[in-house]
Amino acid sequence: MALSLSSTELVAIVDDDPFVRAAASSLVRSFGWEAREFASASAFLASDTLSRTRCLICDIQMAGMDGIELLDKLDADGMHIPTLFITAMASARTRERVRASSALCLIEKPIDALEFELLIRRALEHD
Repeated sequence: MALSLSSTELVAIVDDDPFVRAAASSLVRSFGWEAREFASASAFLASDTLSRTRCLICDIQMAGMDGIELLDKLDADGMHIPTLFITAMASARTRERVRASSALCLIEKPIDALEFELLIRRALEHD
């Protein structure tokens, strides 16, 4: 039996594609968790939700700071947020960069809803 997680668990979604943000946010809410959307890494970093974020869902390829650079910055600042990367283009180089980061996993688009829920749940239970 899975652990019960609070509906106040905050999942931040950082993606420059508004349709992906909306879909991911809708899924996260349908699973019973709070979701906040950000169009860029800099918008997330400037937000007041960093300390409350229990799981970060982040696109890798974004204008400006990419997802891996965002995670590296968070780690360097001592903010260790369980992170799930999503991408439409998982090249060998991208996979290498993700493996070298502290991310929990890489999810390729399109996203399977059941797998997505399981991975978010694991991230939220991650210490």
